[in-house]
Amino acid sequence: MTYEALQEMGLEERAPEIAEVMSLMIRAERDLATSRLLQDRDEEWSFAAAFQAMARSARALIMSEGYRPKGARSRDTHKTVVTAAGLILGEKHKSLINKFDRMRRKYQNFMAESVSVVSRYEAGQAIKDAEEFFGLVGARLKEKYSQMSLLNDASQLVSR
Repeated sequence: MTYEALQEMGLEERAPEIAEVMSLMIRAERDLATSRLLQDRDEEWSFAAAFQAMARSARALIMSEGYRPKGARSRDTHKTVVTAAGLILGEKHKSLINKFDRMRRKYQNFMAESVSVVSRYEAGQAIKDAEEFFGLVGARLKEKYSQMSLLNDASQLVSR
């Protein structure tokens, strides 16, 4: 991964802030819990919450590397986050990043048109993929920041 590639994608350099990274991971964990709760009641929103968990985890990963997406949150920002996460994680995780990108497109269609149909199986798979991605990012962050081992007690460290 080259940092020049990240800058060309529309990311700006910014010193990593551990509190912000932890806050994103805490919210991602809550999104995952919400996704699980909704799975049997509303597959589309379960899928959307799983995507949000992945997106927040990816933002935490990007921020931990000293970057953040420029500009307003938009469709392009989501694409940038997915692509940047792929660059950071590398070829080893290409399959998971491809799933993340497919989820991004389906999520955006659902949010824009609300006619997307998500099956119970697809919602379940989205949850599994989000859990895998969240775990991958969490492990990487724990290696980078020893304070991340406090993630389970982070509610005391980061205000909501």
